[in-house]
Amino acid sequence: MPAFALDPFEQQAEAFVRARAWREYSFQAGRRPGRGLVSLYDEDFPDFTSRDLWADLQAATPEDPRQHRALSAVLAAGYLEGRTRQFAVQATRVQASASVSFEDQDIPWRSAPGRWPLLAEVSRRHELEEGWRAVWRSDLHPVLAKWQEALRAELPTLGADDWLQFWSRLGGIDPPGTRRLAERLLEETADVYGHALGVYLNQLELPIDDAWTSDVDWAFRAFRFDGVFLERLRMPLLIRVFRDLGIELEEQTEIQLEYVPTPGVFCLPLDIPREVHVLLHLIGGWLDVAASLKGLGMAEHLVHSDPSLRVWERWLGDETPTIGYGLLLEGLVRDKTWLASRLEYTASDDFRVIAHLAWMYRVRRCSAAAVYHQRLWEAEPGASMAADFEESLSTTTRVRHFGDEFLEVVLDGPWSALHPWTSLRAEIFAAQLRAYLQREFDEEWWRSNRAARFIKDELWRPGRRYSADELLGFMGYEGLDPSVLSAEFEEALRPL
Repeated sequence: MPAFALDPFEQQAEAFVRARAWREYSFQAGRRPGRGLVSLYDEDFPDFTSRDLWADLQAATPEDPRQHRALSAVLAAGYLEGRTRQFAVQATRVQASASVSFEDQDIPWRSAPGRWPLLAEVSRRHELEEGWRAVWRSDLHPVLAKWQEALRAELPTLGADDWLQFWSRLGGIDPPGTRRLAERLLEETADVYGHALGVYLNQLELPIDDAWTSDVDWAFRAFRFDGVFLERLRMPLLIRVFRDLGIELEEQTEIQLEYVPTPGVFCLPLDIPREVHVLLHLIGGWLDVAASLKGLGMAEHLVHSDPSLRVWERWLGDETPTIGYGLLLEGLVRDKTWLASRLEYTASDDFRVIAHLAWMYRVRRCSAAAVYHQRLWEAEPGASMAADFEESLSTTTRVRHFGDEFLEVVLDGPWSALHPWTSLRAEIFAAQLRAYLQREFDEEWWRSNRAARFIKDELWRPGRRYSADELLGFMGYEGLDPSVLSAEFEEALRPL
């Protein structure tokens, strides 16, 4: 029997990834009500749900083990999604069609979290959030519970019985090591975070440990700084940021910036490096600037990837650095010198405290989610982890969380298998990269031509060929170090 040919399969994998990416983009951008998974697996790529194809790929002998892991990861995700697609379709249908009745309006469920930061009254925010969580309880949770069980049941057909060990092996992530990163970060930042959050919430007459997610989302929206972060200045500011890096944003046809009603920032590549879409939900003020920098920072990495690289190097490698580059540029909005230089905002101390606190809240929630994520998949099948989710995230963030969302990580199925860990690693990676740029080039690295060349040529051009750990090794670090991130929080918030 001839050996399994990796090169033809890699071409097939690229076609699959592009087709799946187009469906994801169309759904997230609101162009279609679903992801079209039935046609994807029944008509276009029926082989991707074949156990024989998986077995053939595992038996192949690659020249580069990284190629084999990357191709195995995309086939495994496709296989598991395709074999459990009835639940994926049901979950997508809820996301697209559910609504929340609020003040005589029917608000699309997906857009509700983007509405509550704009509501000044606590009672109105809570009413909207409670309606949003009710959809989790009644519509999403039953589907996600069945989907999780179906994913568990299908995993042994790929020769594995431990969900996280399987994905961490393919993703090159060490589960115990990642958990130690999260726990160390939580320990190092607990005191300064609790004190700073308590001071800020007290100013707003919100109770620490009993404020809801919608309350802190409103608090971090911080309307009083809107006079600095004017919408009419946002695009000129973004153009200047990337011009400092030697990039003319207005001339880049490869990046499409779109505005959508779904909260968040999404960087969705359709053809790396030729077509990348950044989807943003605008809610005003400084958060729009931060989200724009993050989304475009991720996209620039992808469009600067060397087009001669193979698909696994351009598209399928470690996602951590891509997210990290977005976080690196997002961090400019917290930089005192950058604010003074680019926005003529010199009296920024109060704003920087709030921006750092919002960032710290996100990082601590991400850390708690990473630890919880491990416990979720280690729990006995069918066990409810709602109380665990509620307690661990509420204790860590000092913000009240509810168990309705305890299967949140299942929402995107196998594609989100490592997302909590990747997000945490990206936050740490970005902090270490920022420290390296400041040390090697200048405190104001963001306007250094040498730093710009390093970022584009040494970091972005190789695509995803190298993992975050490998890139940090090139910069002289011995792996991910959460103390670098903790130090930034400490410097900004300890004086309170």
